[in-house]
Amino acid sequence: MDAAYAFESRWDAPAPPERCWPLLEGVVLSDRSWWPGVSVPDPPVRIAPGEQLTFRVRSPAGYVLRMRLRLTDVQPGIRIAAESTGDLEGTGSIELTRTSVGGSLITIRWTVTTRRAWMNATARVLRPVFVAVHDRVMRTGERALLAELASEVRNAGNPGESSDPPPSAG
Repeated sequence: MDAAYAFESRWDAPAPPERCWPLLEGVVLSDRSWWPGVSVPDPPVRIAPGEQLTFRVRSPAGYVLRMRLRLTDVQPGIRIAAESTGDLEGTGSIELTRTSVGGSLITIRWTVTTRRAWMNATARVLRPVFVAVHDRVMRTGERALLAELASEVRNAGNPGESSDPPPSAG
């Protein structure tokens, strides 16, 4: 029997949606991701309904999940939604809303069932582990996004060079 999961993660980013959106798009449009453990080996040319991609997640527990995503709803700067097949089957979405202080609330939702036999066979015992692993992947993603945003701020005046002061001669 397949095991069902419903996840919701909320990230509070100190940057407006127009700064966060390109970074989130970059995870989908590039085979190199700022999000550790997450990759898209065959990125689509654009983010639009109907586009498909393979989404790969290496868990901190050592297993790899592979999903084929078909984008179902794209509202640039606001929302991306997809249907998933493969190791996890179901739906997911990322939504951005501007906070009252000018930042972004990024809400990521997944409603999925597992399709891997070993995950289903062990779900009764390992469910808390799978949930904890998901939470860790999401916290790692949030920290990486915040680091990307901080890096943009540090290098805003001179892209390609660090804004750190040069070492003092001594």
